[in-house]
Amino acid sequence: MIQTTEDRIYNNLKTNVGFHRSKKFKKWFHDEYPDLQMHHVFGSYTGIKTSDLCSVPVDDKTHTYAERHKSEFAIEFLPIMINIMQKRIICLENER
Repeated sequence: MIQTTEDRIYNNLKTNVGFHRSKKFKKWFHDEYPDLQMHHVFGSYTGIKTSDLCSVPVDDKTHTYAERHKSEFAIEFLPIMINIMQKRIICLENER
């Protein structure tokens, strides 16, 4: 099967993000986006979610899209994921 460019990018990123867990990040995330679900941009490997830090807020419809179109979703939502990471870093810097 020939991989699309999106699939190659997705698989390369997914392979390298790891499996970091962060209760503090998850709490902050749910406080920031209380009406949305936390979706791991790079999904999971055999049921183990990839890094919590690589998550974006989604509604039910977007979550369904993400599950059906993993590569396209991940690439489309990379800028949002980066913005969330920046927002979290700024929040942490302001706590000091």
